[in-house]
Amino acid sequence: MSRTRLGFTLVELLVVIAIIGILVSLLLPAVQMAREAARRTSCGNNMKQIGLAMHLYHDTNRAFPAGSLPSFASGLTAVLPFIEQNSTYQLYDFNQYYASPFNQAVLDQKISVFLCPSMFLPRSVPNSSVNETGGPSSYLLNEGSRGYMRPNDGIFAVIWPRYGYHNVTVRFGDVGDGTSNTFLAGETTYDMQDYLWSRYSAPSLAGSPRYGSARWGVGYPGVSMGNTSTPFNLHSVANRTGFQSMHPQGANFLRVDGSVDFVSDSINRNTYIGLSTRHTGEILQ
Repeated sequence: MSRTRLGFTLVELLVVIAIIGILVSLLLPAVQMAREAARRTSCGNNMKQIGLAMHLYHDTNRAFPAGSLPSFASGLTAVLPFIEQNSTYQLYDFNQYYASPFNQAVLDQKISVFLCPSMFLPRSVPNSSVNETGGPSSYLLNEGSRGYMRPNDGIFAVIWPRYGYHNVTVRFGDVGDGTSNTFLAGETTYDMQDYLWSRYSAPSLAGSPRYGSARWGVGYPGVSMGNTSTPFNLHSVANRTGFQSMHPQGANFLRVDGSVDFVSDSINRNTYIGLSTRHTGEILQ
């Protein structure tokens, strides 16, 4: 009588492995897309929380916070009590400089609401070896279409006494272009490989990649505020004070009315600039 052998031959095993490999290669992009969609949604929810906090601040103070407070803390610092960070806010001493040792300990915290899940950090933020201050941020408050050396036409202003600037506070009534047609905040990243440490800011790291500088608690352009004076989603030091994201093909933006939408890379340049201004009367297409 003949005996029947049970099991795979080597050829059959290789065929099965090849089929499994093909199936995995087909499913992996779909899984990655689903994960990114979830991260983008989570990022949008963060921005909605920031928007709600700004509205609550406005209800309490009859205006949005300034982009930079007298101690050079940021406008995001001002809304900490409205995102369940009241204990952090109470610790901050607005009578001291933001980079004082006391305030550094407060601002160096990572706060999840200020971090997009898609944004990775290729370095430590803050870098204590060069006395950097402030925990990382994925979001910049909208200061308008111009750099900080020009008059502000956005929602958040800067205090620069030596340049003759003063503290401008914006109210809902000042947004003549419409709250649904004006940015309140947008995304930024830490993937600018051509953004290098300078001899001035970090002598020991001069010439090495800094990647980014966005930090939620520091009231400086490109750190907690951004503008549309540079091309959108350009992942370069040339766009350090502008908006960009780690999401494919665009970025999330928070509007003054509290809504969040995804702006595509293909947005018209004039429309993009017009969305950052509060009262210039552009017709957006």
